[in-house]
Amino acid sequence: MSEIDIQYDEVTDALKRMNLEQDAAEIHGGLCGLFCTVNGLDAPFWLDNNLTVAPDEDAYTVDALASESRTLLTQLFNATEKQLSGEGFDFQLFLPDDNSGLFSRVEALSNWCQGFLFGLSQGGLTDPEGLPGELPEIIKDIVEISRAESYELDDDAQDEKDFMELVEFVRVAIQLFVSEMQQFQVKEPEDESEYH
Repeated sequence: MSEIDIQYDEVTDALKRMNLEQDAAEIHGGLCGLFCTVNGLDAPFWLDNNLTVAPDEDAYTVDALASESRTLLTQLFNATEKQLSGEGFDFQLFLPDDNSGLFSRVEALSNWCQGFLFGLSQGGLTDPEGLPGELPEIIKDIVEISRAESYELDDDAQDEKDFMELVEFVRVAIQLFVSEMQQFQVKEPEDESEYH
């Protein structure tokens, strides 16, 4: 299985240095939402619309932080694009590894789903009910999973199993979403196109 060869914490740290509120999971979810809705999405466009610089830093610091963050996020963009456009089922959600506590992984999954929904809307998806097949139901399920951080956890084997099943569900659902959405993609997120 193809994996993203970047550490989750590296991306989260880079985002913090840029004073962005999102974590790596939410940024990745948003990117996947855009890949579903925008044809020909490129890394510079994505970065320019998602990577903002804190105004209270001096210009030299801002340039250094932006350059380092852009490099990492470009790697994340390229790896994600490769996974989503591949013939196999290589796509993986960008989440903390299994050594992280279950609560932090559930929170990251929730953030990933929130990011995905934001990416869809950023890409112009306004009417999920008008989408074909199972896609409207998938969106409803992802909305529910985006609330997962409010679930009570015992951090036991059953919770771990349930979490892994949710991750697998989202992983497969996103691959289906990417495939089904190709006919509805817009060229740029600013397009006034609506999905029917």
